[in-house]
Amino acid sequence: MEYAQETESPLSYHAWTGLSLLAAALSRRVYIRWGYEVIYPNMYIVLVGPSGKCRKGSAMNLGKDIISGLGIKVTSESITREALIRSMKRAIASYVEPDTGILRFHCSLTAMSPELSVFLGQNDVKFLADLTDWYDSLDNWVYETKGSGTDEIKGVCFNLLGATAPDWLQSILPEEAIGGGFTSRIIFIVEEQKRKTIPLPIISERLSTLREALKEDLERIATLGGEFVFTDETKEIYAAWYQREDEKIKEGNPAIADPRFAGYCERRATHIRKLCMLFSASRGEDLLVIQNDFERSMEVLLSAEKNMEKVFSGLGSTPYAKITEKILEFLKDRKRVSRSELLVVFYRDLDMNILEVIEKTLSAMKVIKVKIDPTQNETYYVWNKTE
Repeated sequence: MEYAQETESPLSYHAWTGLSLLAAALSRRVYIRWGYEVIYPNMYIVLVGPSGKCRKGSAMNLGKDIISGLGIKVTSESITREALIRSMKRAIASYVEPDTGILRFHCSLTAMSPELSVFLGQNDVKFLADLTDWYDSLDNWVYETKGSGTDEIKGVCFNLLGATAPDWLQSILPEEAIGGGFTSRIIFIVEEQKRKTIPLPIISERLSTLREALKEDLERIATLGGEFVFTDETKEIYAAWYQREDEKIKEGNPAIADPRFAGYCERRATHIRKLCMLFSASRGEDLLVIQNDFERSMEVLLSAEKNMEKVFSGLGSTPYAKITEKILEFLKDRKRVSRSELLVVFYRDLDMNILEVIEKTLSAMKVIKVKIDPTQNETYYVWNKTE
């Protein structure tokens, strides 16, 4: 994280951008065998934050600079579905598996899109279905061509790093996709403020040296190939964790309570296994997943999950979902607000009738208390939820 100190972006953005770079470098050259499954290190990571406020693009640009010139295939951020398929097909590469000597072919590609709405388009269900397929790194992905024939891509491995403002999610994702197959494969990194203010960033000789070291590390990691293996100790720790998490889900106490994250919670173990590969590769070349790799994976995922529920907070089928979320955040910050002040601040979005509906909803949720001051003829909303 030292290299990112002269930026205003939250450290979580930099950490997950770095993890995406590791996944891009490893591509389909490495894997974990898990029962009948073969799991590859590609990830779908989306940085979420208000436009212009959290410096999402700054974190991604730092990542783009590190990965540039290393021969790792990265596609354009503004590209049609058809052009992306062609790019993936042209990305074919090969390597000799160290353990077996077998020549393997794969089509590995990374997309880095600072404007996810441009990359995904508006409610493009077909493209979302393709992305859902690609996440699972199919050995053969068959698709229809424009001439009504079929073609295939061998050894798919698609890695995605995107960024968006929460307001855009509603236009990007159709309602039926929220919480479904595609979003359950995404790790959302949600922040609401930049980390600090830096009027005049200073790029020291030390930071320039670090940049070159990071590029060299990534270039080395891109040469790794073969199977990652959990040590016996890590297997025991992982198995105990998996059992506990499974019991929590059965008891109705998943890692993220919002039912729209039910699919994510079921897929959480896969995210952990992918992260274990990334942390192992960042540590060395032994292709072993040790206890520390698992613990680091858990640490970064748990940290991300603290804010992840906020990503869908303004999305819902009720007509007042978006304004309810705005008011909720406002009350959370202010702790005590009068009804008249709330109407002044949000007069463009609501009237008294709508406010009464929202008031009853938040009161029933027990996140606010409604108090009346007859001496001032005023109603106050008091934040009632302990964090």
